[in-house]
Amino acid sequence: MKKFIALMLCLVILCMTTITVYANSIQPCSNNVNSAEVSFNITTSGKATVTCRYYGKSGVTQSAEIETKVQKKFGLIWITVDNGSWTDTSTATNFSRSHSVQLSKTGTYRAHVEFTISGTGGSDDKITKNVERTYG
Repeated sequence: MKKFIALMLCLVILCMTTITVYANSIQPCSNNVNSAEVSFNITTSGKATVTCRYYGKSGVTQSAEIETKVQKKFGLIWITVDNGSWTDTSTATNFSRSHSVQLSKTGTYRAHVEFTISGTGGSDDKITKNVERTYG
């Protein structure tokens, strides 16, 4: 009976054990693109630069629309800064483009980027990336 209780206790503990998974190591399966990336940097003088790239699938990726916004955090909400919004389109298999905006105030900012990538691999891939940085 003691062995049975010990075995049951071990099973309960094993079932309650948590496994840590890091989001950066998880890659969603995409129909038309291999990967999409965003880098966001702010210089000490307040120049914010967003670089968006995607790496498509040869013979599959046909077009892309990339909507980019530089946003400032106000409490719990994000507000797009003046001149901080762009839309790029491409028919290339691989794409990379940078945009910059001058920030006027210190604070927490993010690059909010929405990729919509179309192709012959199936329904459009809709990928959203957010990268935060602090200025000041």
